[in-house]
Amino acid sequence: MTAPVPPPGEASVTGEPTRRVTIGILALQGAFAEHSSLLSKLGADVREVRLPHEFEGLDGIVLPGGESTAMALIGERWGVFPRLKQWVSEGRPVWGTCAGMILLSDHALMQKKGGQSLVGGLNVEICRNYFGAQTSSFEVPLDTSALETGSVGKKDGGSANKNPYPAVFIRAPAVLEAGPGVDVLCKVRSRPCNKAVTVMKAQLKQEEADDRDDDTRRAKRRRLAAFFVEPNPSTAAVAGEGGGGGSGASSGEKEAPEVIVAIRKGNIVGTAFHPELTNDSRWHEYFVRIVKEAVSSGTGGVRDAESPAKTLGAAAAAEAEVAVA
Repeated sequence: MTAPVPPPGEASVTGEPTRRVTIGILALQGAFAEHSSLLSKLGADVREVRLPHEFEGLDGIVLPGGESTAMALIGERWGVFPRLKQWVSEGRPVWGTCAGMILLSDHALMQKKGGQSLVGGLNVEICRNYFGAQTSSFEVPLDTSALETGSVGKKDGGSANKNPYPAVFIRAPAVLEAGPGVDVLCKVRSRPCNKAVTVMKAQLKQEEADDRDDDTRRAKRRRLAAFFVEPNPSTAAVAGEGGGGGSGASSGEKEAPEVIVAIRKGNIVGTAFHPELTNDSRWHEYFVRIVKEAVSSGTGGVRDAESPAKTLGAAAAAEAEVAVA
């Protein structure tokens, strides 16, 4: 594990003072103000980002929770998504929470009709609204050992379990499969909501008819179908990995499936829950450490971002400026 970089103003391992990191918050829609407040308290310079040229000077960026479809539509229209895709492809630090995690995924299930644009970067299968609607929001204690050890499977005596993280889930997604190179940081046990079961059963059945001769796709469908076996009880218990609680299964009932709710791949972090809606700053501290380490290693920061006129074209840039105003 890389050693933490000292806070701004303190000496680094080379004896040189570290500079304050600058983190952008994608402010197209969603809970960007809450992220900004927490990151500012940790000593980061924070900027709201709505246009491509506003990436200039950033060391890291946060994609907040909100409505992923709305964020995608606005992001495409204002030319932000191409810049985000470039950012991710260059390995620069980015953190997506809830809707932001969906945008950073390569494959999303339960999309609205017509689909939506994704930034990509995380080779995972993610299911939108896995846990249900706004009224099905909940809080669950999560094991935080992975913030120090690097993955949920590497625990150091269980010490982190003594201080679980209060994870807030609101219309949250869940990662069903994580590909090579993706570190799993947190899991919970929970059944999908009734709507997800109904929609995914129909979708997987249709795909089976379309691709019955493709062995690879058929095997993948079987794995995904295991998450959508039966309707969800009206109130399902959710258990955070290492955090205690129920499994969502009553006596004699098949145990609820385990789904992934926090991941990392290189400098990309995704959380299905909303760390910005708590007073616990551990996840924000984790991302700030990643940004500092990236700056120290030379993989963070943009000092030569293209102008909006060059990226979008003069007409598109002018339209975006008017829309923001």
